[in-house]
Amino acid sequence: MTLVELVVCISIMLLVSTLYFFYDNLDKYYINSFTKQLAVDIRYVRRVNMLGDLSTYIYYDLNNENKSYILKSKGEIKKEVSLPNETKIEYGESKIIFRTDGSPDRRGQTIRVYKGNIKKEITIVPISGRVLLKEGKYET
Repeated sequence: MTLVELVVCISIMLLVSTLYFFYDNLDKYYINSFTKQLAVDIRYVRRVNMLGDLSTYIYYDLNNENKSYILKSKGEIKKEVSLPNETKIEYGESKIIFRTDGSPDRRGQTIRVYKGNIKKEITIVPISGRVLLKEGKYET
């Protein structure tokens, strides 16, 4: 092989590997964005419920192809956020609502969002109602 052939082969291999890592990181980005948005919306519902508006809540719509969660307030849909493609979600309660003291209406829960080896968890603490998102060094 000549030096030119070697350089061409190495550059093709680098290009292919770069595309693979890009798509892997893209999935991670979409799952991170989804879980952060869900955590923010849960905190919003908690804050609004603590101010006395108990008509605001989140529920999951997993019946159609576009699986999503819906933020509803005063009988109107305020926001609908879809899960990234081929992503799965596990949750305890189908409806997220809080009492006026900030504690969860029924019980705390852990919400797991995952696709392949990418996993994220949001925990709603049973007594206090705090919303915790596992990130950084606490990820599994």
